[in-house]
Amino acid sequence: MSAPAAMEAGMAAAAAMREVMARVKQAAERSGRSLSQVRVVAVSKTKPVSLIKAVYDSTGHRFFGENYVQEMLEKAPQLPEDIEWHFIGNLQSNKAKALLSGVPNLYMVESVDDEKIANHLDRAAGNLGRKPLKVLVQVNTSGEESKFGVEPSGCVELAKHVKLGCPNLIFSGLMTIGMLDYSSTPENFKMLLDCREKVCAELGMAEEECELSMGMSADFEQAIEMGSTNVRIGSTIFGAREYPKKNK
Repeated sequence: MSAPAAMEAGMAAAAAMREVMARVKQAAERSGRSLSQVRVVAVSKTKPVSLIKAVYDSTGHRFFGENYVQEMLEKAPQLPEDIEWHFIGNLQSNKAKALLSGVPNLYMVESVDDEKIANHLDRAAGNLGRKPLKVLVQVNTSGEESKFGVEPSGCVELAKHVKLGCPNLIFSGLMTIGMLDYSSTPENFKMLLDCREKVCAELGMAEEECELSMGMSADFEQAIEMGSTNVRIGSTIFGAREYPKKNK
């Protein structure tokens, strides 16, 4: 990408970020909350570091997310250390150590969906001597085989394992990816709300202490109105994802 084209793309992403924040503020207010009570994770999957830096510089935004370990490992060292990175993709247990050691400013892993990955993250955080890592338990609320996440019936046990059995992790809440095409339905969101109610009752937590990460580009306003505290927005900010063309 030429320098003028890169600058134009960066300006467009920064403008889109500001527009998203305005929409988030309105949705938060409709749910009786303020903008400060909803975290927006700008998901830069497949996008160059220059676009992330443009959003960072122009808007003051500090929450960014990636879906792939390798992509985060490549990007994070090139960007300011005060970014609070969220890992939101499926994490293989053999990559937990590399992720934590390669991204010291990793703020949260949103996609813990079984005890094995929780144990690997816990061990890696302990061995590195880093501060405890915030994690969310990912719940498959749509029942789709293509989606990762613990079954809703298993969310309490997994949350309990993280909270009580993983001293180097902080159980911070629940995450879901909704139906079809990165959009969701109220049923998926309602199910995550039900899961939170059960988890909080079992663990003796106030519901305000248990985050809900639900909502993406297609449905973040609806998710916020239903109580989401964390939304993950990619294409609306950065444009359509750019995958390399496969040779036929």
